[in-house]
Amino acid sequence: MQIPKTNIHLSLSSLFYLVPLYFLVINPLLRQFLPADSGSAIYAWQDDNFYGDEEEDTSLNLNPDVLSLDDGVPFSCDYGDGENGEDNYKVHILNQAPLVIYIEDFLSGYEADHLVNISKPHYTPSTLYSSSTDSLLNRTDTTKRLSDRALLPRNPVVRCIESRAHAFQGWKPHLYIERMWAQRYNASGHYIHHYDWAGTARGRGGDRLSTFMVYLADECIGGGTNFPRLRMPKDKKWCRFLECGGGEDTKKEGSQRQGITFKPIKGNAVFWENVGPDGRGWPETWHAAFPVEEGEKVGLNIWSWYQPPKGRWRS
Repeated sequence: MQIPKTNIHLSLSSLFYLVPLYFLVINPLLRQFLPADSGSAIYAWQDDNFYGDEEEDTSLNLNPDVLSLDDGVPFSCDYGDGENGEDNYKVHILNQAPLVIYIEDFLSGYEADHLVNISKPHYTPSTLYSSSTDSLLNRTDTTKRLSDRALLPRNPVVRCIESRAHAFQGWKPHLYIERMWAQRYNASGHYIHHYDWAGTARGRGGDRLSTFMVYLADECIGGGTNFPRLRMPKDKKWCRFLECGGGEDTKKEGSQRQGITFKPIKGNAVFWENVGPDGRGWPETWHAAFPVEEGEKVGLNIWSWYQPPKGRWRS
């Protein structure tokens, strides 16, 4: 039996119109009424444990030398400076995807000075990190990273800051604050462009979900934190926190800098998410510590490690 050519043409024409109709109208409606199954990629914080009563899986072998685990040690956040342990910081959203937030007064002056003082006996030369092996290389290369780092003891002040960093992110399940490191940059101190994420979320189930870069001491010229793949905002109010050109801190090489550069300002912090909804690292988080030209800069790294008991990033 021979099918008339007219019918074939009508069928093809109908298909031509139905395909865009499906993708533009039918499919969005179906996604509203029929949510994606558990096999689709999900946000790390959209965890079943966040909303339900699912029993916590304690099968993970978490290293207390790396992560600041809840060990039941009591602490108080009232330092006698009139703040009564209250969080008085202000937030400014710089970017949505990836999420980048600037935080004014994330640390009080007392907290910043305290961390600088307790870090002094613990400094050693900073070593390099390999995202391909997800480990420290245990070697220094001053052409790439020139600074000293100090692992901070978990005293009450440190524990309060750990708690604040966790609360800032909504107490996400399976999110652990790593042990905190102070970073000291003297003249010429720097760290070339790099990522904080390792790309291990999808394969091995865990990665550094987010970063706080906190400034503890800012008696320096230069030393800004540069993100070459983020766009400079139009509003000049951001020049309080960003290098906008024309100042002493940018006159030497400001014209050669791309993206945005945060000024070191004591007590303030930059927060950004390293990993996207699908478990892949954000390329826009490529960042560097520009060289200190004079003086000393001290920073604080607060990394948040996401390690679910089961693979939450699936596709």
